[in-house]
Amino acid sequence: MWQIRQIEAFQAVMLNGSITRAATTLHVSQPAISKLIAELERKCGFKLFQRQGNRLTVTAEGQLLYNEVQRMMVSSENIQLKVREIREQRFGTLNIAAFPALSTRLLPGIITRFVSERPNVRPLLTSSSSRFLNEWVAAQRSDLGIGLLAKGRPDIRLVKMMQVEGVCALPPGHFLQAKEIITPSDFDEQPFIALTTEDRTQFLVEEFFRGRERNRTIVAEAQMSEAACQFVVERAGISIVDPFSAMGFSPDELITKKIDPPVLFDMWLIFPTFQPISLMTRSFTAFFNTEIQRELTKRQMIFIPYDYDIPD
Repeated sequence: MWQIRQIEAFQAVMLNGSITRAATTLHVSQPAISKLIAELERKCGFKLFQRQGNRLTVTAEGQLLYNEVQRMMVSSENIQLKVREIREQRFGTLNIAAFPALSTRLLPGIITRFVSERPNVRPLLTSSSSRFLNEWVAAQRSDLGIGLLAKGRPDIRLVKMMQVEGVCALPPGHFLQAKEIITPSDFDEQPFIALTTEDRTQFLVEEFFRGRERNRTIVAEAQMSEAACQFVVERAGISIVDPFSAMGFSPDELITKKIDPPVLFDMWLIFPTFQPISLMTRSFTAFFNTEIQRELTKRQMIFIPYDYDIPD
């Protein structure tokens, strides 16, 4: 079997046209180049060059071998390039699943900014309710899940990223718009858009009213918070939702007000247990943490960030 050094000598002679210049290029002596070429010819079983005095002419067999060497070298260079791109997280896929309000509002912009300096990274974004995110990530269909609710199980790893305060969603011009803070008593006799039990964040909203007997008038129920917001836009009633669900509406459609006592939604990072966390996923998680805090601050949303570590 030939050695890499023999192939390098052969390529240098082909590129430079002479043993002398090949020796200079490789910083070795001319006899060393001649010896490497002779050894390669012996192992190949055919001549690579015709020698006429000091002049070398490549043989047909030598040209065929050189063509293969060129392809091999290009392939090797491509592999080295890919290794560098993977190490620097500039090549690969970014597979994320998130709850609908995030995946249809802020997340596309955050992902776009992340991959803008990584043109060979292909993102894949899946929208799934918090209820099903655990199953999705556990099945290794996504590298990272981002949800508002998470239930521990052996096949996923959960990391609490932050808490965000829920808001009261009102149609513009509603009399409660004049209040700075909305309390449970403000919902008395008001048409209310409730979340169904299909949305597991519903129990957080119910906690807001528990122990405070109020005369809520539930006029509609919605499976998802975004739908509850749309009911508010249609002036069917008012609601309590996570801040992300209200972000897709203009101030002419829907306004949000702070509520007290606060309804706190936990934001979780969800990783599959039986799949190593990639460098790309780790980099994106750090980027997402910075960007989501910036977006919430810009929108004057109240949140509590947590210090966290990504599991190995």
